[in-house]
Amino acid sequence: MKKIDWLSLDGKSLRVFLTVMEVGTITGAADKLGITQSAVSHTVEKLREVVGDPLFIRSGRTVSPTSYSYQMAEKVERILGEMKSLVQTSSFSPLESEIDLVIAANDFQSSLLMPRFYEQVKGKLKRFSLEVISPQVPTVELLREKKCDLGITGFRPDSADIMQRPLFPMNTVVFYDPTMRDAPKDMEDYLHSGHIGLSFLRRFKGGVDDTLESRGHPRRVEISVPNFSSFATYLRGTDMLATLPVLMRLTEMRDFAFAPLPFPFSAGKMNMIWHQSYQEDEQHKWLRKEMIEVVHSFPEK
Repeated sequence: MKKIDWLSLDGKSLRVFLTVMEVGTITGAADKLGITQSAVSHTVEKLREVVGDPLFIRSGRTVSPTSYSYQMAEKVERILGEMKSLVQTSSFSPLESEIDLVIAANDFQSSLLMPRFYEQVKGKLKRFSLEVISPQVPTVELLREKKCDLGITGFRPDSADIMQRPLFPMNTVVFYDPTMRDAPKDMEDYLHSGHIGLSFLRRFKGGVDDTLESRGHPRRVEISVPNFSSFATYLRGTDMLATLPVLMRLTEMRDFAFAPLPFPFSAGKMNMIWHQSYQEDEQHKWLRKEMIEVVHSFPEK
């Protein structure tokens, strides 16, 4: 197959490629881009010749990307982001901007950050909509596939194309119902008490249970719940304990007392993560700055 000089590639062709990847049909890509179906087909054929791969295989009315297309898509997103940064200026004007933002965050992060973030941002923009999707742990695939614009997570992804910025330390305390018991007096009291734990955190190393078990002091988890918002319901009216981020005193755990843990524990930091293709995007940079300002407004963390 005759190769075309790779310098004949251009941003519009690469955008067509990503749109076909996203939509899954030539016709759908043409409709989304506002061009003809033949123009999309011609562009895809040109790209096939340049890269030496079929890129898409017909499957009925849809097309299926080849394995090389998935590899290529990640590079193309990065290239287009860098191309965009070449012509961007500081002309971004919030009052003239309409933004639809999607953030991935679990229920704790959502209840803590998103109402404050929304209130801070909405008055500075011409129009603002916020959608929060709530996976237990945001994944790099959500960012790479543009299913969200930002992620909030306590787990730091080890991927070169994922940017991250620490937001706040995950200082951890033990909550309890003061109408039912006092704070645990010491380590022995803590270990002999019943505990409420997070079921999904058991899949990750570095949590409270892993720390205690590594020291030969497992705690007694009587109830495991699937999310942070369930803790208050299960803790109220019992003598159990809930070991959680201290900032939950501002949200679901506001009606409970809390005390320091009777053992040293570092839970790391809460991070904001985004795809490299947004690194120099003026609008995205502004939104990230606003998120940081929200965190700075918190009481002592």
